[in-house]
Amino acid sequence: MSNTIDHAGIIKQIKGSLLFIEIVQQSACADCHAKGMCSASDSKAKIIEITDLSNKYQVDDAVVITGKTSLGLLAVLLAFILPICVLVVSIIMGNTLQWNDGLSAVVGILTLIPYYFVLYLFREKMKNKFIFTIKE
Repeated sequence: MSNTIDHAGIIKQIKGSLLFIEIVQQSACADCHAKGMCSASDSKAKIIEITDLSNKYQVDDAVVITGKTSLGLLAVLLAFILPICVLVVSIIMGNTLQWNDGLSAVVGILTLIPYYFVLYLFREKMKNKFIFTIKE
């Protein structure tokens, strides 16, 4: 199994040593022959910022960017697994305090606001951790 995640992309903008590369993120079933009949397949364009000091790339160049698989797992942990844990713990605490189910659910959902706010505050630190490079 490969330890990297590769995405094909196109350089859309260059500002100094910062390249803005557009990749198309596809769902797992986007290549399925029946995707036209299914609503589960989708794709989204994302812009990835990569620092490159070589100055050998131009706008509209096709490139392949690569990142570590472990960073993808960390992203899933931060975006999905930890928020679900926060939600479940909040609901359990609400039930322990004998709140009704509706109030426990609302409080559980409201606890996600500070969680995502903290993620937002640490976005620059995470930006430095989630590094992609251009594959030669």
